[in-house]
Amino acid sequence: MRALSILSAIAILVSLLLTWTGPALPMPPVTPWDLIRSLEPDVEALRNFVSNSPGELVAFLATFVLAALFLCLVLFNLPSRMIGLLGGGLGVGLMGWTVWNISKGTAGLPVPVNVDIGKANEIAQAVTQLAGPGAWAWAGGSLLLLLASLIGWDRR
Repeated sequence: MRALSILSAIAILVSLLLTWTGPALPMPPVTPWDLIRSLEPDVEALRNFVSNSPGELVAFLATFVLAALFLCLVLFNLPSRMIGLLGGGLGVGLMGWTVWNISKGTAGLPVPVNVDIGKANEIAQAVTQLAGPGAWAWAGGSLLLLLASLIGWDRR
């Protein structure tokens, strides 16, 4: 489980550099790194960004910080299940929140998504059209980090 949690944290961090937009979105490829790079590294600018951004965006960016912190602690042989649970749980929670908002019709996505949440094939088809490889890496990494942290690992 320890190796799986390390790989899942790496997947979350690598997704920063991968495109998140799928072929159905009428926009150029977007990566979270582009968003982070567009911010000034000034403390005041970060404070304004956090206070003016929706909570979902702040939580989304926090998953990357928690994955990096988790990975650093594991590399120094100080793994923290709580940080793994927070990082993975936050990602899984955001995915659940997005599915919930899509089912209510209040997702706020740049393209309309008319999907019946009860039909798995419609969901799979919509996700493959909207999500790029970065989104898949982040989602898989979040889910695996949550599961690995729930199960735990042996200390060496």
